[in-house]
Amino acid sequence: MAFLFIFFNLVLAAWSVLHKDIYYYTDIGRDFLIFDEIATKKLVLIGPRADAQGLFHGVLWHYLNMPAYLIGNGNPIIVGWFWILLTVGFLASVYFIMKRLFDSQSALIATLLLSFTMVPIAQGFFHGNGAMLLLPLFLYFFIRYEQTAKLIYLIGHFFIGGMLLQFEIALGLPLLLLSTLAAAILVIRKKKYIHFVGFAVLLLFFLTFLVSDLRHNFLQFRSLIAYAKGARDGKPIPLILSLKDRLEGLSTVGLNFVRSPLHKFNLVVFIFMTYCFYGIFKKKDRKRSSYLIFLYFYIGYYALTLLHGGFLIMFWWLPMSVLPILIFSTLHRYSLKWLYYGLLFTIIVISGIQNTLYISKITIGFGTANGSWRFHLTNANKIFADAPGEFGYFIYAPDIFGYQDKYAMSYAEKLSSKKASRFIKKQTTYVLIEPPPSFRPDLMAEPWIKRELGINSSPVKIIPLSNGYQINKYNLSKSDREPPAKITPNDWLFFR
Repeated sequence: MAFLFIFFNLVLAAWSVLHKDIYYYTDIGRDFLIFDEIATKKLVLIGPRADAQGLFHGVLWHYLNMPAYLIGNGNPIIVGWFWILLTVGFLASVYFIMKRLFDSQSALIATLLLSFTMVPIAQGFFHGNGAMLLLPLFLYFFIRYEQTAKLIYLIGHFFIGGMLLQFEIALGLPLLLLSTLAAAILVIRKKKYIHFVGFAVLLLFFLTFLVSDLRHNFLQFRSLIAYAKGARDGKPIPLILSLKDRLEGLSTVGLNFVRSPLHKFNLVVFIFMTYCFYGIFKKKDRKRSSYLIFLYFYIGYYALTLLHGGFLIMFWWLPMSVLPILIFSTLHRYSLKWLYYGLLFTIIVISGIQNTLYISKITIGFGTANGSWRFHLTNANKIFADAPGEFGYFIYAPDIFGYQDKYAMSYAEKLSSKKASRFIKKQTTYVLIEPPPSFRPDLMAEPWIKRELGINSSPVKIIPLSNGYQINKYNLSKSDREPPAKITPNDWLFFR
């Protein structure tokens, strides 16, 4: 029965790609632009910027996706199917790891629960989700090293830790700090000093950051120094609010057994887990060290994030939610059966209902919602359908990025024989306009078109689109085209 649920959840996880769509928000649009950059430049050393201070993620996630991207000639649906393969591999790894560390029952429960978790996530992956998929292996290798003192497990642990750093620096860096400290203590305690060579594997993953810094005047190193001195994107919040935020992450939101708006139910799970931990440590269970390692990384991560000085965003706590799910799956060994399985049944029912409602919602939005790839591709295709053989275009987005529409236009250009010039004024020029939020009328497109593009004439045609989007078509005279736009092709990809 459990395997049937897992299979059904995998079908739901693939729901978007089965309908030739993916969940396509700003960060995913940016990732596809980086895929395109790699395909064009062949060698890219750094990933997307992590914050306004100049910290960057690595580029490993993007290279990992490149085979699927190239096979599909840039088609996001093909890449989406690759994400489903990653999801299957993730669940298979969870089953293997939990069976190896604990027992078959724990392995089945962990795989089942995480199959529910992956339903909304697998609709559209970004680099942070890659880190989430690796956390079970990260934990497994460390536990096995603690148990066996074999160098191969330490190397495996730091190899996975390096991948975490590349995928999501806000997750990988704190975890590697914790790993380095704990591993050093184990090496010294076990008197396996030669095992310090295992730390060297991290150099492979720091190499791209180092080479990039050498080429860009140590931008990231200087950003780290500024960060250590207190520089932040926004104003730091009081410590008491940071503590409250981390405690909520530990005990409710970050557990993620049940999603918002019912996330307060996770507090019940947290209390149950705390009760079980009390019994485990009181009885000095033989698996106690494995649970201590879990607590070390889970609580240690949240403790280190206090240095950030702000609220934890979902992208930072979501990957860590894998760890409590793994541990909960083993607690049937330490509690009353009716209590544990009653709680498990409740989680499954609530998660199943939430996933059903979510799938119903995104099904309605296929091709029409702002988070739908098909929606943005349809808008881009309307420009190419209307355009002459050669034209220029610009994209206006209130957030200035417009990543979703940029990649949609780039992909539509691959499918067309027409010559499109991005961010260059031509005789026929289009402006694809994303509407501003209703509470920000100051972000209307018209002033931007005049100020940044130097287009003062009225559009000869306005093509209305759904969700408030529209396409303005301009026939520009030579004098209209002579003053170059302030927005240039160099502005195609911000935060690089």
